Amino acid sequence: MLRPARSFASRVGAATKGRDARSKIRDAAEGGSAHATSGVVASLRSLNIRPSRRLGQNFLTDPRVAERIATLALGDGAPGPIVEIGPGLGALTQRLAASGRPVTAVELDLRLAEHVESLLRPWPRARVVRGDILDQRLALLAPGDDPVTIVANLPYAITSPAIGWILEQGPRARRAVLMIQREVAQRLAAKPGTKEYGSFSVYVALHGEIEVAFRVSPGAFHPRPDVDSVVFTLTPRPYPGTTAGERVAVGRLVRAATGGRRKTLANALSKGLAITANEARALLAGAGIDAGRRAETLHVDEWIRIARAEGDRA
Repeated sequence: MLRPARSFASRVGAATKGRDARSKIRDAAEGGSAHATSGVVASLRSLNIRPSRRLGQNFLTDPRVAERIATLALGDGAPGPIVEIGPGLGALTQRLAASGRPVTAVELDLRLAEHVESLLRPWPRARVVRGDILDQRLALLAPGDDPVTIVANLPYAITSPAIGWILEQGPRARRAVLMIQREVAQRLAAKPGTKEYGSFSVYVALHGEIEVAFRVSPGAFHPRPDVDSVVFTLTPRPYPGTTAGERVAVGRLVRAATGGRRKTLANALSKGLAITANEARALLAGAGIDAGRRAETLHVDEWIRIARAEGDRA
């Protein structure tokens, strides 16, 4: 059964708010021990690596969190390949490789890539590819026809592009297990009418199904970030009842309209699509949408209606 991305909001809230006794126990379990942190610090020093703020490098120190992510990634029991984005020091990579499934880790930092490569020697089906994931083709990372599981702890700066890359892979990407900063998760979960809601929220809802798994506290990383993180699964799938052309049209319409918050929908579309205000109002009337509304108040279904009305007028 499909769970639209809009249902993710309540799950993010449940994962990040209302800390009862159980969540406090979980926080302690996921906080990362001093011993594990010191081990990460020692490894970074030995590699002469200082965590880069520009690259958003926060290294996972808690092995229990790595184990939970690996369990999620391997839990379906499928034999297909795994692609890990940004393996870091390899804490998660080794757990994935030990499953016996083909694992390809894509790492931009050449020193980290060499380190992870040395860790993977016991597993001949695991390898490291040096480079930026956004420049890679999934068909080359995981040759063959088997659907791929993608795993990543995504830095803030590349979260949106990386999620876009995953969703663009189509049926080859079975699902992704991702860890991202909480504020980005809130953008994914945003409801119409909120300040977080925008073109990215609509895009993900059009192309994927999201299910939150658990929250990770800042203490599970080195350096310690200022915010919590959220682990979730992303299953690429087209929004029910839509065509590829309609999804492309919705993306274009949303981008055209959401650049002008505080503008009425008719005025925003008029400017964004380079059409007259009367043409924009006629388009919205054909979709049964009030031209005086703001773009950020529209649900995905309403954007689809506008795209279909535009198609009928073409």
